[in-house]
Amino acid sequence: MDKNNDFENAVEVTSVTTEHPKSKNRIKKRHESKLRKTLRIIKNIICWGVLAILVLTVIVFMGSKVNGKTPSLFGYSVLRVSTGSMQPELMIGDVILGKCVDNPTALKVGDIITYRGSGQTEGLLVTHKVVVAPYKTADGTYKLQTKGIANDTPDPEISTEDVLYIMVCKLGFIDTLYNLFFSPWGLLIFIAALLLIFIDELVVIIRILTGHDKSPKDSDINEIIDRLQKEKLQQKTESDNDTKSEE
Repeated sequence: MDKNNDFENAVEVTSVTTEHPKSKNRIKKRHESKLRKTLRIIKNIICWGVLAILVLTVIVFMGSKVNGKTPSLFGYSVLRVSTGSMQPELMIGDVILGKCVDNPTALKVGDIITYRGSGQTEGLLVTHKVVVAPYKTADGTYKLQTKGIANDTPDPEISTEDVLYIMVCKLGFIDTLYNLFFSPWGLLIFIAALLLIFIDELVVIIRILTGHDKSPKDSDINEIIDRLQKEKLQQKTESDNDTKSEE
């Protein structure tokens, strides 16, 4: 009989404990804490991805500005239009994505290519549209001809060996970043944007360094339930003892 009563009491305690308001609140807070952690992880992934793109953009453009070369990554390069010869299709300041040309003889009329300049454009990169497709000359080499859309006359013929890139698309977003980074206030805006993105992490770091990190530690659900069960059993034992004393 006593065993049955003990079993019923244990069931009762478990039931009461599970439905205890404090237990529910703590479990709810734990779930909310997990959700906040998940959202923070997602936010950090996005922020670090954006930061990586920004840093890569700065490196690419700074590298091209310092040494005059065009950096390539996985066979692609970012180029900036500096003249109006391709207007209105490409405006001054537009940024384009170019892909390295492996087989220049396969180029077609209408392709926009970037090649090494010669003559008046010696030492420069020229981005114009193909008007005469590559053809084989008497000496066995291949040549083609380009023209700037805004120019009245086509360019001199060039060797296919001088062709570097074919335009894939315009990069409007990168164009905005480029103009921002090289503006007088660009660096300050860049730093301010980073501070806004990582403000939460900065606050946590400052609190830890100053010793004011008072964020509560998450408790395990099972530990909470076990503690409440022990408290309930202790209260019941004390109540039973008081009852026996009165008898």
